[in-house]
Order: sequence, then structure tokens, then C-alpha cells
Amino acid sequence: MLPIARHATFLYAEQMHKLILLFLVLCPSAFATTIIPFEREISRIHKFAFTASNNETSDFFTNDYVGDEQENLYSRGFGLQNVGPNEIVTTSPVEVDFPFRIYTLISTDKSRLGTYLWITDYNGSGKVSDFFETMLVFLPRENQMYVEESGDQLLVTLTTGEEVVFSKNNITILEGILKEAPVDLNPNPGTRRHAQITYTGKGLIIRSDAKGADPRLVDHVKVIKSGLVPCRVPAKVFWTQEGFPEFKFVTDEEAYAAIAAHCGKNFLP
Repeated sequence: MLPIARHATFLYAEQMHKLILLFLVLCPSAFATTIIPFEREISRIHKFAFTASNNETSDFFTNDYVGDEQENLYSRGFGLQNVGPNEIVTTSPVEVDFPFRIYTLISTDKSRLGTYLWITDYNGSGKVSDFFETMLVFLPRENQMYVEESGDQLLVTLTTGEEVVFSKNNITILEGILKEAPVDLNPNPGTRRHAQITYTGKGLIIRSDAKGADPRLVDHVKVIKSGLVPCRVPAKVFWTQEGFPEFKFVTDEEAYAAIAAHCGKNFLP
């Protein structure tokens, strides 16, 4: 038989364990990250003929695909679309053109190399130049990005294994290591800002922005780590500069070497 003091401690620990389990079951905001390993290092498809989406998994996010000329489909990831009205997209979706923010969680062919987050902010002007595109590569790349439903929330796992919690109905960020500011609806593209997204996680991001164009084909990108001034690096260091641009580094170690050379070792995780 356990001594009285040890027995009491054991019972207390057991009760606390039960309370924690109950909290995780009842609290919809408790993190429940699902980690899915990459299936391959490099995608089997490098140039695609079309894209496709469906809602077979959920009514609140899409399953996205790319296809080749023989109409073979390859998984591309998931899509989340905020069309308002809410605190991020403050207008209502009316007529044909309306403001929105789209998060596309891309893991092309479930590969490490083809994994990044693409964000599109649009002010509803009807002009292609007003599609403000942002590309974020998260390092380290430990797993595929993934989205799943939990009560009235969507739990998104980033490549770092960290989680972001979205409202299921509004597709706005509730908590986690990403924070967002409202879509900038300024009609002047010269002063309008790209998606204001802040990352406070354990790793770093490589960010590129473009107006009405592919953000991988810009002149410069930014390497961003929490607490440091962003570092500007030529985009060609990280992205191939062609019609179907790809991230250049299969391993994180290769990417870190390039970052250390251009920005310093203090930017490494």
C-alpha cells in the first residue's frame, strides 16, 4: 500500500489528468494538431495544365488539385476563402466582383519542395492588378499543411507543426501563431497594402508580394523572423525564375545556408 502522502499525491495527479482530458474534449479551442508527413521530397508534376477543387471533405474549405495534359490529378492542398462580412473582410459579397481574402495551403503532390502558403487579397475592383498576392514559405518544413474541422473551428497545421485556428463560418483567424489585419480596400494600388500577416512561431518565413502577378517572380523577397528587422534577398536565390517557378531547396539545411549567407546566422531557427 502507498504511504498516505504519496497516495494523496497520486490521487491528485490522477484527478488532474482527468480534468485535463475533459478540458481537451470540451474546449473547442484546445489545439489538436494533426501531423501528416510528406510523401515525397519533390513533386511528380512540375508543369500543370489545369487546376481543380471540390468540397468533398467539408463545406468550409476546398480540396485542391492540379492536373497534367493526360488529366491525371495530383493533390495540391486546401483552400480557405473569406468573403465577409466580418472584421477582416468588412464588405458583403454582392454581384460578381467583391472583396475577399483567400488562403491556399499548398503542398503540391504532398511534397516538401512544393509546400507554401499563398494568400490573395482582393478589393473587388474588377481589375487584375488589384489581386494582391503573397507567398509565404515556412521553415522548418516538417510536415504537410493540413486543415480539419473541430466544432465551430478549422484547425490548420503549418509546415512547422504549429497550428492556426480559424473561425469555421467567417474564415478569420482566432488564435495561433499567425495574426491577420483587415483586407486593405484602398482603391489606390500605390498605397494599398498586401495582406498584413504576422508570424510569431518558432521558425521563420520567406515572404514575397506581387500585384496581379506571380509573387515568386518578383525582384526581391523578405526573410522574416520574429524580433528581427526583415532581410531583403533577391527572389532568384530561392525561386526558379520561369513559367512554373519552384522553390530551389529540397532540404531546409540548403535553405538555411542561403539565408545565413545573405542575412546572417541570427535568422536561422
